[in-house]
Amino acid sequence: MSLQTMEDRLRAAMSELTRAERQLASHMLGHFPVSVLGSVADVAKAAGVSGPTVVRLVRKLGYSGYPEFRAALHEEMGARLASPIAKHEKWADLGRVDHPLNRFATSVIDNLSQTLGQQDLGVFDSVADVLADGSRPVHLMGGRLTRTVADYFATALHVMRSDVHLMSSLPNTWPPALLEMSSRDVVVVFDIRRYEPSIQQFSDMAQARGAEIILLTDRWVSPCARGARHILTSEIEVPSAWDTVVPLIGLVEALLSAIQHRNWHQTRERLDRMEAFYEDMLVFKRTR
Repeated sequence: MSLQTMEDRLRAAMSELTRAERQLASHMLGHFPVSVLGSVADVAKAAGVSGPTVVRLVRKLGYSGYPEFRAALHEEMGARLASPIAKHEKWADLGRVDHPLNRFATSVIDNLSQTLGQQDLGVFDSVADVLADGSRPVHLMGGRLTRTVADYFATALHVMRSDVHLMSSLPNTWPPALLEMSSRDVVVVFDIRRYEPSIQQFSDMAQARGAEIILLTDRWVSPCARGARHILTSEIEVPSAWDTVVPLIGLVEALLSAIQHRNWHQTRERLDRMEAFYEDMLVFKRTR
């Protein structure tokens, strides 16, 4: 089997499926992975199709039958939800002759290169266009490990445009923002394994208000994908008990560069005014 996720396979196969198979695939993607955890009969009933349709679909995805499909799903979910201890054990016996710094550096560089190289340029450009539109409010939210990335993105984006808001992960702070949301609003969500239900809840609620969802996630893809208009993925696995956010930051900085290019005249004028405040307040040390 390739490194494609099961969701990738389902999306890639859509154009080759029959009407009933597309109905089944849409159901699976809309409720993944819960939608594929039951028996053939359970999945068929939930999707409103026949049992043979389920079997035909999994074979079109490259599996010999439903048992192999289920086994592959369990293996994928195990990797997706791996705990820090499990992730450490996976790497513990690799490359003992190499220095840890070298092994880690090689892995991070490979991940960064792969992350930037695998992006769909059309999706990337669409995201940059949306975020560069100063008439649309932008709200950003990250999780336990990605909150700092969301904070960095919000800080840098706010230099270039107004109406940028970093959301708290505390649900009791959401209603005021959700109350004002409409189809004009853009919500940027950061969610990598292990996926956080609170982020998915906020994403779902924002989508219900009409907001356009942009998801930055890992290659296993957060459940927030079901409501996202745009999805950008990063490679995050390294020889460590913790996943790396370096490729995610690289992707964010690439977006910042693209947004700056689109809005340079407005950005430059905004920077000039901002620098005047910094100068008056002696925020930064003067260089000779």
